[in-house]
This record gives sequence, structure tokens and C-alpha cells, in this order.
Amino acid sequence: MSRLAAQLMLFALSLSTAVAAVALPDDRKQTISIESDSAERNEKTGLTVYSGNVIISQGSILIEADQITLHYQGSKISRIECQGTPASYQQQPQAQGPMLVARAEHIDYLLADDQIVLQRNAVLSRNGTIIRGDSINYDIKNETWKAKGNDLGEQKRIQLVIPPSVQESTSEETP
Repeated sequence: MSRLAAQLMLFALSLSTAVAAVALPDDRKQTISIESDSAERNEKTGLTVYSGNVIISQGSILIEADQITLHYQGSKISRIECQGTPASYQQQPQAQGPMLVARAEHIDYLLADDQIVLQRNAVLSRNGTIIRGDSINYDIKNETWKAKGNDLGEQKRIQLVIPPSVQESTSEETP
């Protein structure tokens, strides 16, 4: 990992920690902040493409990618399409809940459906549980996921890692 990448990861981690402390259940009512090296808007298609170290934040949501395309329906953003090596998405869905962290080469954040679609080398983690696969669909509102492997890709099967749970602390209390 290059020094710049390590510095960016450290910055993102410190920023995400600060954002997580504020953790609002209604992130979409917050102001959207976008930083990138360049941007291009097409009024006819309703697309805005941001390129180069793109960072989007809104409430507890933090999205980072090499390129992000915002799709609009009317004056509202309907879809955020992210490309990266990898692109990342994180959010704290509930004020008292654990952070949701997602990474993949391609991420589609479907705002109307409250879903995240991860494709190619997908990883989703929440509350210590990690899911890996070629593609993962996560329903933020219902907290459900579906994962698939791909015979053609690197990730042929899914992998689920579940950390030791509360059972350890309850077994210590049992005589």
C-alpha cells in the first residue's frame, strides 16, 4: 500500500469516526458534501460524473471511490453509482447501532429502495460479521442481505465470518 493510500485511509478512518459519533437516523435530511479532482454535468441525461479521489458525505454516510456518477430523477438524486479499487460505503443506520461498512469494485446505492448493490470483490461488514462474495445486495431498511459467488470471477463462493458472540460472557456466568 502506498504512503498516500495509507494516509487517505487514516484520514477516512478519522473522518468516519467523527461522523459516526454524530450518527443520525435521518441521514438523507443532512447536507451532501462532495469533493473530487474533477466533475462533469450533462443536463440532458441528468448525470453528474465526479472523478479522482471522490468523497461524498451526508450525515453518517461516507462514500469514497475513484469515480462516482449521480443519477437524478427530477431534482432529486435517485442512484449513486461508484467505481473504485475498491469503492467504499459506510453508514451508521441507527443512532445506537453498529457501523455498516461495504467495499466493492462497483457499488450502486439505490436511494429510493434503500439498498446497496455490491459487485466484484464485494465485502460487507457489520457488528463484527463479515460477508464476502462476488455480489452482495443489502437492504438497509430491513437489514437483510443476499450474497452470491461467481464461477468466472475470483470469488467463486461466498464467505461468512461470524465473530465470537455474547455466548462467551454468558458461559462465564454459568457455574
